[in-house]
Amino acid sequence: MLRIGLVPIVRPLFRGARFGLERASAQALQSLGGELGFELAYVSGPVADAAQAEAAARAAWAANLDLLLVEHVTFATGDVFLPLLELPLPVGLWALPEVWDTGPLPQNAVCGLNLGVSLLGKPAKWFYGAPEDSWFRERLGLTLAALRGVKALRQGRVLWLGGPAPGFFAFDALPETGMRVERAGLEVLWEALDRVRESDVDALAAAFDELAEYPVEVLRPAFRLELALAEVARGYDGVALREWPEIPDRAGVMAYSAMARLADAGHTFAPEGDVLGLAGQLALQAVSGKPAILLDVSHFGAKGLMLWHGGEAPRAWAGGPTRLIPHFNRGLPAVRDMPLKAGPISGLRLLPGRRAVVHGGHLSGEKGYDGDSSWLVAASWAGEPLEPRQFLASWLNHRLPHHLAVGMGEHQPALMELCAWLGLEVLPADPEENRLVWRA
Repeated sequence: MLRIGLVPIVRPLFRGARFGLERASAQALQSLGGELGFELAYVSGPVADAAQAEAAARAAWAANLDLLLVEHVTFATGDVFLPLLELPLPVGLWALPEVWDTGPLPQNAVCGLNLGVSLLGKPAKWFYGAPEDSWFRERLGLTLAALRGVKALRQGRVLWLGGPAPGFFAFDALPETGMRVERAGLEVLWEALDRVRESDVDALAAAFDELAEYPVEVLRPAFRLELALAEVARGYDGVALREWPEIPDRAGVMAYSAMARLADAGHTFAPEGDVLGLAGQLALQAVSGKPAILLDVSHFGAKGLMLWHGGEAPRAWAGGPTRLIPHFNRGLPAVRDMPLKAGPISGLRLLPGRRAVVHGGHLSGEKGYDGDSSWLVAASWAGEPLEPRQFLASWLNHRLPHHLAVGMGEHQPALMELCAWLGLEVLPADPEENRLVWRA
């Protein structure tokens, strides 16, 4: 639940300062919180001078807010609200509509909003209208989605278990957003495996209800690994896991079915030790409210771009029946095989140097390679449509790591706003096909 603060700004000379508009709008905003998923955690009295603004700023900061709304009930000069704009937290400037539109000017609130945005020295969001107006609600809903992603990236706690997969040097980078990354070696997992009780494995085997090319008894090592991974992941928002080559060599099974079943239960795993990919997953989940996954670009053809990974996606992503099958290379149990469901997707790839890529498109729902897969048949980059071929060229020209963090639904506007709040540079599309990829 996000925490929002509200500070109404008034100039007593204006008639609108005496109509109680700030009380009515605060009550309406509080009611809106239940619908949009926020708590109105701090409301100040009307602020009419610099001293009151300083006091309201101190109280707002102490309230541990995710967003402060500076409400222009009437016009006011900059000295009345600058202390609020300078707070090191996300700020929205909001103007109420005029109560009438002929005769004496009642509030001049939108002019106050105009003055406010002209004085901004940092990213902020402007709003206009009453809380029940669709324009206000849509803009606020977008900001709330973005700030949920911001909160995940600033306050998340994740485990980097085993480091990156061998030779995947681009996965060495860590988030630069405040996310807490704790490192542990795979010995932590081996110790957890040794503690797994056979009675707990029996319980998982008895409850198993998924189609599989294996008898349940053959899947017992995968169930044992699932229990160990669940123990190791406890208390973390997600785990970036080096799932090969050590796990199949030691446990005799691939980790993907265990990761998939744990994802069904709400855990978030990033394969191949991709911590920045994990951060993107967690942000996408916070924005969309649904599970996010990592995918590779594995083929390009007349149908579009094949997006694929080894079989660790949750059932929420399934566009058809799921089954556990052998791994495509090693032949070991087990990976979850399924088509990814048709529909819009959004992506966020965080990069070193406080950069990011925001992308999206539409999956066809047609299954491709074994594992979890589908075709990206329409693509977009920072909200701008691209042909799949142009998308692939842009991805390669920017020399991006090979994992796409993908979430369900069209959320690129919220992701663009998330990047603005965090001060991340969003890379533009670069679909040029005929030059070298090298950039100084």
